Amino acid sequence: MSIRLMDIFNTESSLSEKILGDNNAPITVCINGTCSMFNKMTTEDVAQHREEYYIQYLPIKIEKTIEKKMFAVLKNPRNVCVYKEPEEYDADLEKLASHINENNRDSILEKMINKYKDYVRDYYHTGGYEMFDILMKEFSVFVQKHMKYEITRRDFEEEEVEIYDAIADM
Repeated sequence: MSIRLMDIFNTESSLSEKILGDNNAPITVCINGTCSMFNKMTTEDVAQHREEYYIQYLPIKIEKTIEKKMFAVLKNPRNVCVYKEPEEYDADLEKLASHINENNRDSILEKMINKYKDYVRDYYHTGGYEMFDILMKEFSVFVQKHMKYEITRRDFEEEEVEIYDAIADM
């Protein structure tokens, strides 16, 4: 995200009047240089915290994309323009998965498995509600296909094993 002098003018017109009205050209150049320094600092900060960003926000984006895909699968035929086709969401998931690397993989995998387990429990407790079935399967596919990990019984805690066994038999 870059900050330009024009961004400041667009955001706060009274500030732009003060900067341009009361200053001469050299002072305006200095102010623009200050904005350039902020841009450099922001760029360095983004690079430094990129992995933290991926660990925090990539799982959220993946979850929202899977939810949108689920709604696309369940959509009302009269609302055909509301959602993209499920295949388009698969392409979005592929793009999001490309940001997963060795530095953030374990953390993201843990979050994806926990979301999968949440939907397994929801599916079990609602008696096989179709929405949770789709979400459960989509998270499973994402973990297997994009993260190259097979979810097994070992991923479930003792009290959850019964639920896993019931789901695995279906």
